[in-house]
Amino acid sequence: MASIIRKIFGLHRKKITKKDSITGRNNSFPVPYLSKLEGNQLQPGQSLIVRGIIVGKDEFVINLTSGPRVELDEDVTSLDNRLLCLRTDISNKKVHLNACINGEWGREGTVKHRWQPGDEFDIRVRCHEEEYEVFIEHKLVAKFAHYLPLSNVTHIYINGNVELYSVSWEGKYYSVPYAADVPGNFYPGRKLYVSALAKKKAKQFFIDFHAGQDIAFRVNPRFPAKKIVTNTKIGQNWGQEEKMQDEPFPFKRKRNFDLLIYCEENRFVIYVDDCLIGTYEHKTSPRTIDRLSIEGDIILQGVHLK
Repeated sequence: MASIIRKIFGLHRKKITKKDSITGRNNSFPVPYLSKLEGNQLQPGQSLIVRGIIVGKDEFVINLTSGPRVELDEDVTSLDNRLLCLRTDISNKKVHLNACINGEWGREGTVKHRWQPGDEFDIRVRCHEEEYEVFIEHKLVAKFAHYLPLSNVTHIYINGNVELYSVSWEGKYYSVPYAADVPGNFYPGRKLYVSALAKKKAKQFFIDFHAGQDIAFRVNPRFPAKKIVTNTKIGQNWGQEEKMQDEPFPFKRKRNFDLLIYCEENRFVIYVDDCLIGTYEHKTSPRTIDRLSIEGDIILQGVHLK
Protein backbone atom coordinates (compact mmCIF):
# COMPACT_ATOMS: atom_id res chain seq x y z
CA MET A 1 0.00 0.00 0.00
CA ALA A 2 2.80 2.44 0.89
CA SER A 3 4.49 1.89 -2.47
CA ILE A 4 1.18 2.54 -4.28
CA ILE A 5 0.69 5.77 -2.35
CA ARG A 6 4.24 6.88 -3.22
CA LYS A 7 3.53 6.25 -6.91
CA ILE A 8 0.21 8.12 -6.84
CA PHE A 9 1.49 11.19 -5.03
CA GLY A 10 5.05 11.16 -6.38
CA LEU A 11 6.61 10.65 -2.97
CA HIS A 12 10.01 9.03 -2.63
CA ARG A 13 12.28 8.04 0.19
CA LYS A 14 15.51 9.96 0.49
CA LYS A 15 18.71 7.97 0.72
CA ILE A 16 20.26 7.82 4.17
CA THR A 17 23.95 7.87 3.38
CA LYS A 18 26.84 7.78 5.83
CA LYS A 19 28.93 10.93 5.76
CA ASP A 20 32.20 10.01 7.43
CA SER A 21 35.87 9.45 6.69
CA ILE A 22 35.26 5.83 5.68
CA THR A 23 32.85 6.63 2.84
CA GLY A 24 34.71 9.83 2.02
CA ARG A 25 31.43 11.75 2.08
CA ASN A 26 32.13 13.91 5.14
CA ASN A 27 32.81 17.05 3.11
CA SER A 28 31.10 18.70 0.14
CA PHE A 29 32.68 21.23 -2.20
CA PRO A 30 31.16 24.02 -4.29
CA VAL A 31 30.78 24.60 -8.02
CA PRO A 32 31.84 25.71 -10.54
CA TYR A 33 34.07 22.66 -10.88
CA LEU A 34 36.53 22.34 -13.75
CA SER A 35 39.01 19.47 -13.95
CA LYS A 36 41.47 18.35 -16.59
CA LEU A 37 41.95 14.67 -17.28
CA GLU A 38 45.45 13.79 -16.16
CA GLY A 39 47.73 11.13 -17.61
CA ASN A 40 46.44 8.90 -20.37
CA GLN A 41 43.45 9.92 -22.47
CA LEU A 42 39.99 8.68 -21.62
CA GLN A 43 39.63 4.95 -22.26
CA PRO A 44 36.57 2.86 -23.19
CA GLY A 45 35.16 1.19 -20.08
CA GLN A 46 35.85 4.12 -17.77
CA SER A 47 33.00 5.77 -15.87
CA LEU A 48 32.54 9.35 -14.73
CA ILE A 49 30.80 9.29 -11.34
CA VAL A 50 29.32 12.54 -10.01
CA ARG A 51 27.66 12.65 -6.59
CA GLY A 52 26.32 15.61 -4.71
CA ILE A 53 23.32 17.38 -3.26
CA ILE A 54 20.83 19.67 -4.99
CA VAL A 55 20.72 23.09 -3.34
CA GLY A 56 18.39 25.10 -5.60
CA LYS A 57 15.36 24.96 -7.89
CA ASP A 58 16.86 25.93 -11.23
CA GLU A 59 19.39 23.71 -13.03
CA PHE A 60 22.86 22.25 -13.12
CA VAL A 61 25.10 21.05 -15.94
CA ILE A 62 27.70 18.33 -16.33
CA ASN A 63 29.78 18.78 -19.48
CA LEU A 64 32.53 16.71 -21.05
CA THR A 65 34.52 19.20 -23.09
CA SER A 66 37.50 19.35 -25.46
CA GLY A 67 39.15 22.19 -23.58
CA PRO A 68 39.03 24.61 -20.62
CA ARG A 69 36.92 27.32 -22.28
CA VAL A 70 33.60 26.52 -20.62
CA GLU A 71 32.04 29.96 -19.88
CA LEU A 72 31.86 33.12 -21.98
CA ASP A 73 33.46 36.27 -20.58
CA GLU A 74 35.50 39.25 -21.73
CA ASP A 75 38.40 37.05 -22.76
CA VAL A 76 36.49 33.98 -24.01
CA THR A 77 34.26 34.64 -27.01
CA SER A 78 33.71 31.00 -28.06
CA LEU A 79 33.50 27.80 -26.05
CA ASP A 80 35.34 24.56 -26.56
CA ASN A 81 33.32 21.64 -27.87
CA ARG A 82 30.88 20.10 -25.45
CA LEU A 83 31.08 16.46 -26.45
CA LEU A 84 28.39 15.55 -23.94
CA CYS A 85 26.19 18.06 -22.14
CA LEU A 86 23.86 16.91 -19.36
CA ARG A 87 21.62 19.79 -18.32
CA THR A 88 19.30 19.00 -15.42
CA ASP A 89 16.20 21.17 -15.16
CA ILE A 90 15.33 20.69 -11.50
CA SER A 91 11.88 22.31 -11.43
CA ASN A 92 10.61 20.62 -14.60
CA LYS A 93 12.02 17.20 -13.65
CA LYS A 94 13.96 16.71 -16.89
CA VAL A 95 17.55 15.97 -17.89
CA HIS A 96 18.49 17.22 -21.35
CA LEU A 97 21.27 15.45 -23.29
CA ASN A 98 23.07 17.04 -26.21
CA ALA A 99 26.42 17.96 -27.75
CA CYS A 100 27.69 21.23 -29.19
CA ILE A 101 30.43 20.91 -31.83
CA ASN A 102 31.95 24.05 -33.40
CA GLY A 103 29.09 26.11 -32.02
CA GLU A 104 26.34 23.86 -33.44
CA TRP A 105 24.02 21.91 -31.18
CA GLY A 106 22.96 18.41 -32.13
CA ARG A 107 19.67 16.64 -31.65
CA GLU A 108 18.56 16.84 -28.01
CA GLY A 109 17.35 13.92 -25.96
CA THR A 110 15.37 14.18 -22.73
CA VAL A 111 14.84 11.85 -19.77
CA LYS A 112 12.92 12.38 -16.54
CA HIS A 113 14.25 12.64 -13.00
CA ARG A 114 12.63 12.73 -9.55
CA TRP A 115 15.01 15.00 -7.65
CA GLN A 116 14.01 18.03 -5.67
CA PRO A 117 16.02 20.55 -3.65
CA GLY A 118 17.73 18.85 -0.71
CA ASP A 119 18.06 15.48 -2.46
CA GLU A 120 21.34 13.71 -2.99
CA PHE A 121 22.03 12.67 -6.58
CA ASP A 122 24.18 10.15 -8.42
CA ILE A 123 24.91 10.58 -12.14
CA ARG A 124 27.26 8.29 -14.07
CA VAL A 125 28.54 8.30 -17.61
CA ARG A 126 30.15 5.07 -18.81
CA CYS A 127 32.27 5.51 -21.89
CA HIS A 128 32.37 3.08 -24.79
CA GLU A 129 34.02 3.19 -28.21
CA GLU A 130 30.87 4.37 -30.00
CA GLU A 131 28.60 5.78 -27.29
CA TYR A 132 28.10 7.02 -23.75
CA GLU A 133 25.79 5.23 -21.33
CA VAL A 134 24.07 7.60 -18.90
CA PHE A 135 22.95 6.31 -15.50
CA ILE A 136 20.71 8.29 -13.15
CA GLU A 137 20.42 6.92 -9.63
CA HIS A 138 22.10 3.71 -10.82
CA LYS A 139 19.60 3.08 -13.64
CA LEU A 140 20.58 3.19 -17.32
CA VAL A 141 18.37 5.92 -18.80
CA ALA A 142 20.03 6.83 -22.11
CA LYS A 143 22.69 5.99 -24.68
CA PHE A 144 24.30 8.89 -26.52
CA ALA A 145 26.38 8.30 -29.66
CA HIS A 146 29.70 10.13 -30.01
CA TYR A 147 29.87 13.15 -32.28
CA LEU A 148 33.65 13.09 -31.99
CA PRO A 149 36.02 10.33 -30.76
CA LEU A 150 36.25 9.71 -27.03
CA SER A 151 39.90 10.79 -27.11
CA ASN A 152 38.76 14.40 -27.69
CA VAL A 153 37.46 14.69 -24.11
CA THR A 154 39.97 16.61 -21.98
CA HIS A 155 37.95 18.38 -19.25
CA ILE A 156 34.95 17.94 -16.96
CA TYR A 157 32.87 21.01 -16.11
CA ILE A 158 30.06 21.13 -13.53
CA ASN A 159 28.06 24.17 -12.48
CA GLY A 160 24.62 25.15 -11.18
CA ASN A 161 22.42 24.54 -8.16
CA VAL A 162 24.48 21.73 -6.59
CA GLU A 163 27.24 21.03 -4.13
CA LEU A 164 29.48 18.06 -4.88
CA TYR A 165 30.53 15.11 -2.72
CA SER A 166 32.78 13.46 -5.29
CA VAL A 167 33.78 13.54 -8.94
CA SER A 168 35.86 10.63 -10.20
CA TRP A 169 36.86 8.59 -13.22
CA GLU A 170 36.93 4.90 -12.41
CA GLY A 171 37.15 1.48 -13.98
CA LYS A 172 37.85 -0.30 -17.24
CA TYR A 173 36.54 -3.46 -18.89
CA TYR A 174 36.85 -6.45 -16.54
CA SER A 175 36.33 -10.16 -17.01
CA VAL A 176 34.18 -12.11 -14.55
CA PRO A 177 35.24 -14.28 -12.74
CA TYR A 178 37.79 -11.73 -11.54
CA ALA A 179 40.83 -12.42 -9.37
CA ALA A 180 43.65 -10.24 -8.06
CA ASP A 181 46.34 -10.34 -5.41
CA VAL A 182 46.04 -8.09 -2.35
CA PRO A 183 49.47 -6.46 -1.98
CA GLY A 184 50.46 -6.14 1.67
CA ASN A 185 47.37 -8.07 2.80
CA PHE A 186 44.02 -6.63 3.91
CA TYR A 187 45.05 -5.19 7.26
CA PRO A 188 42.77 -2.96 9.41
CA GLY A 189 42.27 0.44 7.82
CA ARG A 190 42.15 -0.86 4.25
CA LYS A 191 39.14 -0.52 1.95
CA LEU A 192 37.87 -2.42 -1.07
CA TYR A 193 35.66 -0.58 -3.57
CA VAL A 194 33.61 -2.55 -6.10
CA SER A 195 31.39 -0.87 -8.70
CA ALA A 196 29.22 -3.14 -10.83
CA LEU A 197 25.97 -3.55 -12.73
CA ALA A 198 23.63 -6.36 -11.74
CA LYS A 199 22.52 -8.31 -14.79
CA LYS A 200 18.93 -8.47 -15.99
CA LYS A 201 18.41 -12.00 -14.63
CA ALA A 202 20.91 -11.82 -11.78
CA LYS A 203 20.59 -14.53 -9.14
CA GLN A 204 23.67 -13.94 -7.00
CA PHE A 205 27.29 -12.88 -6.88
CA PHE A 206 30.26 -13.54 -4.59
CA ILE A 207 33.10 -11.41 -3.26
CA ASP A 208 35.70 -13.60 -1.56
CA PHE A 209 38.70 -12.58 0.52
CA HIS A 210 41.19 -15.47 0.34
CA ALA A 211 43.77 -16.26 3.01
CA GLY A 212 45.89 -18.97 1.45
CA GLN A 213 43.54 -21.92 0.96
CA ASP A 214 40.92 -20.43 3.29
CA ILE A 215 38.23 -17.83 2.61
CA ALA A 216 38.45 -15.32 5.44
CA PHE A 217 35.30 -13.49 4.35
CA ARG A 218 32.61 -14.08 1.74
CA VAL A 219 29.89 -11.60 0.80
CA ASN A 220 27.09 -13.31 -1.17
CA PRO A 221 24.07 -11.18 -2.20
CA ARG A 222 21.18 -13.40 -3.36
CA PHE A 223 18.59 -11.67 -5.51
CA PRO A 224 15.63 -14.12 -5.42
CA ALA A 225 15.78 -14.34 -1.62
CA LYS A 226 16.68 -10.62 -1.29
CA LYS A 227 19.29 -11.27 1.34
CA ILE A 228 23.05 -10.87 1.81
CA VAL A 229 24.74 -13.93 3.25
CA THR A 230 28.23 -13.81 4.78
CA ASN A 231 30.51 -16.63 5.85
CA THR A 232 34.05 -17.92 6.41
CA LYS A 233 35.70 -21.11 5.17
CA ILE A 234 38.62 -22.56 7.16
CA GLY A 235 40.15 -25.73 5.82
CA GLN A 236 37.33 -27.50 4.01
CA ASN A 237 34.68 -26.34 6.45
CA TRP A 238 32.26 -23.46 6.05
CA GLY A 239 31.07 -21.72 9.19
CA GLN A 240 27.52 -20.77 10.08
CA GLU A 241 25.98 -18.45 7.47
CA GLU A 242 25.03 -15.02 8.73
CA LYS A 243 22.40 -12.77 7.21
CA MET A 244 23.85 -9.31 7.00
CA GLN A 245 21.09 -6.71 6.94
CA ASP A 246 17.62 -6.13 8.31
CA GLU A 247 17.05 -3.21 5.95
CA PRO A 248 15.58 -3.63 2.44
CA PHE A 249 17.81 -5.51 0.02
CA PRO A 250 20.08 -2.82 -1.47
CA PHE A 251 20.71 -4.38 -4.89
CA LYS A 252 18.42 -4.30 -7.93
CA ARG A 253 18.67 -6.06 -11.25
CA LYS A 254 19.76 -3.81 -14.14
CA ARG A 255 21.07 -1.23 -11.65
CA ASN A 256 24.66 -0.41 -10.85
CA PHE A 257 25.98 -0.14 -7.31
CA ASP A 258 29.03 0.75 -5.26
CA LEU A 259 30.03 -1.70 -2.55
CA LEU A 260 32.61 -0.66 0.04
CA ILE A 261 34.19 -3.11 2.49
CA TYR A 262 36.22 -1.49 5.27
CA CYS A 263 38.45 -3.52 7.56
CA GLU A 264 38.48 -2.65 11.26
CA GLU A 265 40.53 -4.39 13.95
CA ASN A 266 37.71 -6.74 14.94
CA ARG A 267 35.28 -6.69 12.02
CA PHE A 268 34.47 -5.80 8.43
CA VAL A 269 32.06 -2.91 7.82
CA ILE A 270 30.03 -3.01 4.61
CA TYR A 271 28.39 -0.13 2.74
CA VAL A 272 26.29 -0.15 -0.44
CA ASP A 273 25.94 3.19 -2.22
CA ASP A 274 27.35 4.86 0.90
CA CYS A 275 24.60 3.38 3.10
CA LEU A 276 25.68 1.18 6.01
CA ILE A 277 24.45 -2.37 5.39
CA GLY A 278 26.05 -4.32 8.21
CA THR A 279 29.18 -5.74 9.86
CA TYR A 280 30.92 -9.09 10.10
CA GLU A 281 33.19 -10.13 12.97
CA HIS A 282 36.57 -11.53 11.94
CA LYS A 283 36.76 -15.31 12.19
CA THR A 284 40.45 -15.28 11.27
CA SER A 285 43.07 -12.54 11.06
CA PRO A 286 42.49 -10.20 8.11
CA ARG A 287 46.24 -9.75 7.92
CA THR A 288 46.42 -13.19 6.29
CA ILE A 289 44.21 -12.12 3.36
CA ASP A 290 46.32 -12.20 0.22
CA ARG A 291 43.90 -12.54 -2.69
CA LEU A 292 40.50 -11.32 -3.88
CA SER A 293 38.01 -12.96 -6.22
CA ILE A 294 34.65 -11.84 -7.64
CA GLU A 295 32.20 -13.90 -9.65
CA GLY A 296 28.49 -14.13 -10.40
CA ASP A 297 25.80 -12.31 -12.31
CA ILE A 298 27.32 -8.84 -12.51
CA ILE A 299 29.20 -6.64 -14.97
CA LEU A 300 32.21 -5.21 -13.17
CA GLN A 301 32.82 -1.49 -13.71
CA GLY A 302 35.45 -0.73 -11.09
CA VAL A 303 37.63 -2.50 -8.51
CA HIS A 304 40.26 -0.87 -6.37
CA LEU A 305 41.96 -1.22 -3.00
CA LYS A 306 43.03 1.58 -0.68
